[in-house]
Amino acid sequence: MNNAEQPHVQRAQQAQDEILRAMSPGRRLEVARELYDTAWQIKAAGLRRQHPDWSEEFLLAKLRRVFVTGYAGA
Repeated sequence: MNNAEQPHVQRAQQAQDEILRAMSPGRRLEVARELYDTAWQIKAAGLRRQHPDWSEEFLLAKLRRVFVTGYAGA
């Protein structure tokens, strides 16, 4: 059984869907932006930890590449 078939996952998805439907479009956009910003901060922290020698400029270029293309490779 995959995660989507498990009852607790289905209940959580239903609850999330109800919450999102109750939000205004503007609030959903705010939440999406907050999630994006959080993901950016987490990825930046991870890259800084893995590559302390990278300049801030290079790190930001890598972050943009990850978030635009979904690819973090060399």
